[in-house]
Amino acid sequence: KYQSFWTLTANRKALATSEAHEIAEAKGLTPQTYMYAFLMSLGYATPLDGTTSRVHMAQDVAVMERIQGGEQILTEEDQIKFARLLGMPGL
Repeated sequence: KYQSFWTLTANRKALATSEAHEIAEAKGLTPQTYMYAFLMSLGYATPLDGTTSRVHMAQDVAVMERIQGGEQILTEEDQIKFARLLGMPGL
């Protein structure tokens, strides 16, 4: 698997958009945790978490545990929509 680092830093502008906030809030997530869920849902990328915040780490671990527990947080349509927002139209 590919381990993605600088994932949030490289996508700050996209994650700051109102669209990213709306998409994430609809799933009960922050744009950042939605990004992690998106990457994990692809099946070939594992985000490396570089946060120093206990709160953010707890949020990140919680979304990871949900996915590893079998919950499908993102549908295929969700993946495509978010990929476009990130500039990945070919997903």
